[in-house]
Amino acid sequence: MRGLQVALAAVILSTSVSSGLADDNSPFIYFATQDPFTEGLPTKNDVYVFGGVFASGAFGDTINVFGADYTNNYIIGAAYGRDLVDIGAGFVLGGVTGAAIRFGEDDDTSGELWVGARLRHQGLVIGDLAIAPALTAGFSAVTAPTEIERDREIRYDGDASFLGFVGAELSFRVRQAPNVELVYQLHHRSGANGTIGDMKEGSNANTLGIRYRF
Repeated sequence: MRGLQVALAAVILSTSVSSGLADDNSPFIYFATQDPFTEGLPTKNDVYVFGGVFASGAFGDTINVFGADYTNNYIIGAAYGRDLVDIGAGFVLGGVTGAAIRFGEDDDTSGELWVGARLRHQGLVIGDLAIAPALTAGFSAVTAPTEIERDREIRYDGDASFLGFVGAELSFRVRQAPNVELVYQLHHRSGANGTIGDMKEGSNANTLGIRYRF
């Protein structure tokens, strides 16, 4: 949908413009090896609330946010995450669990639950802006398939009720609000090329949300 494309572009641009100068003890641009904005003990917990739009294409097509073929079907949800181990070089390993509602023009309302391990990096710091990548991998269960998943069940002779889950994301936060992140995430369900549920692709949605760290 063009509305999502415009919103993503506007929010990312406004966040970038709002960044100021780095603090006096840090270079203007650098890759962080620890939380760049938190003094003392870093936060370990986070809550993420999001909404998004399903795309008809595969993972590789959907990650092209501005070129994806969007449907009139949507997802809204929330997730809880916790950092568990700092493994060095700015990487942190943790866990995530979440729940969502899926609905739309072509879909009956269904629910989704997922759980996974998350690997994130403290990110690239540009002045007062930190841009951080993360990847969550685990499993997802739904109460009913979406129309896209139902079509792929028929195509692959599979079952989309329990699949693998991947959440690939970029988060944006500023020094002035260190506990709040703007998050883009590609919400991906997959059978890992037939390994789970005899499925290949399941469904893909581009999502945008807010994460609060505490």
